[in-house]
Amino acid sequence: MLEKNYIASTVELAIQQGLDELNLQEKQVKIEVIQPGKKGFFGIGKADAEVKLTVIDPELKKLPTIEAVKNRSEHFSQKTEAHTINTERVQYEQPDNKKVIETDVVINATTEKESVSKKHAKTDALNQTEKYITAIIQEMGLNVSATSTFKNNSEVVINLESSEAGRIIGKRGQVLNSLQLLAQNYYNHIEKGYMTVTLDIENYREKRKETLQNLALNMSKKAVATRKPVKFEPMPNYERKIMHQILTNIENIETYSEGREPHRYLVIKAR
Repeated sequence: MLEKNYIASTVELAIQQGLDELNLQEKQVKIEVIQPGKKGFFGIGKADAEVKLTVIDPELKKLPTIEAVKNRSEHFSQKTEAHTINTERVQYEQPDNKKVIETDVVINATTEKESVSKKHAKTDALNQTEKYITAIIQEMGLNVSATSTFKNNSEVVINLESSEAGRIIGKRGQVLNSLQLLAQNYYNHIEKGYMTVTLDIENYREKRKETLQNLALNMSKKAVATRKPVKFEPMPNYERKIMHQILTNIENIETYSEGREPHRYLVIKAR
């Protein structure tokens, strides 16, 4: 079973610890709370929270162990290397040199063909997703164009260009976030795997990240000064994650999330 337990001072921190270690998103795992944790009274009776994360992503479930999920890039690299070694070993075991050469060529050609086929499938899925999203925006009566790239093996980025960027972004990115969710679901439906899709326009994502980091730091000071919890407006998981990460090293506060998606929000509290 692809699962692992994580322990931290709060349930939210335990979940985030697991997601960070495995490099996964909440929708790729099943979360089970083993122990909710206790705050205690002046430190007496305090107990850490414990959660179990189980991988449910169809593509990742093909991996043999949770460590393979954690180190999946290395796992796939080793798998490719092992195939190459086996090919070389066959060369020495076959008695007929001519047959050896023919066999080796067939194996390598098949491997290369599969690799090219998968690459074409991902590229085709990305191109279709780009057209899908631009068509939706154009139906909104807005002019837009797009360029797409593979950022790495697990993320693609679709950059939009428009003279009406503000309307595409919407209030605090709500329209852009909704479009990104559509793009995410559409791409993974076509490609039959899992890939993170980031939709961006005028470098909004980086600007938003900087805004969230500054806001988190300022509100953490307010929480310490007032000794009252500071609650934020609902925001997507990846935006809450940005704030969690910037506040991790601040010793006199704790952060956790409350509510249910899509109305889940971050809370900062002084210890």
